[in-house]
Amino acid sequence: MPAEEAKALGHPTRLRIVFACRDRAMTNKQLADELGTTPGTIHYHLRPLVAQGFLVPLEPRPGPRGSREQPYRATGRSWELAGSDATIGVLRAVAADELLAAADEQVIVLSRVGLTLTARERHAVVRRLSAVLEEVSARSRARETQRDAVQDDEVVSTGGRSRQEPLHDVTVLLAVTAGRPGTDG
Repeated sequence: MPAEEAKALGHPTRLRIVFACRDRAMTNKQLADELGTTPGTIHYHLRPLVAQGFLVPLEPRPGPRGSREQPYRATGRSWELAGSDATIGVLRAVAADELLAAADEQVIVLSRVGLTLTARERHAVVRRLSAVLEEVSARSRARETQRDAVQDDEVVSTGGRSRQEPLHDVTVLLAVTAGRPGTDG
């Protein structure tokens, strides 16, 4: 990840903004209310996220008392934070907050798998997991562009018949950690 992108994601508030805007477009005020801060603080953190392509401003909309609201939506762009202790620490804290905030019925699967791998095998596993997530993410982004037209339903063929299947927003938190050589962690 280039330094500018890592810097844009290197603050807990910025990661929380990206996570909050992945499911729906939100304005400064909505984000401030959601994250328990001020619209000015949110505005400050939005600039680098937009500049680095993690958020996109949508069409402004009318707000209260004739004001204009600027909604932002996460672009769904995939990224990995590797090699920077500061950004990894921030992501770890924000991901833990998100997992802890999820209601029990929102957690679809939570698993831990301990493996003993060579460095080459570990790299291959990470590469394959990333490829699967990127493939699914690309389908999701394509669906997002058509979401209004499909009304949150997708046509699914079952045995020659088609039916509407509702869409669900899903978050995947994936962490691959490595223990010291010769340990099981």
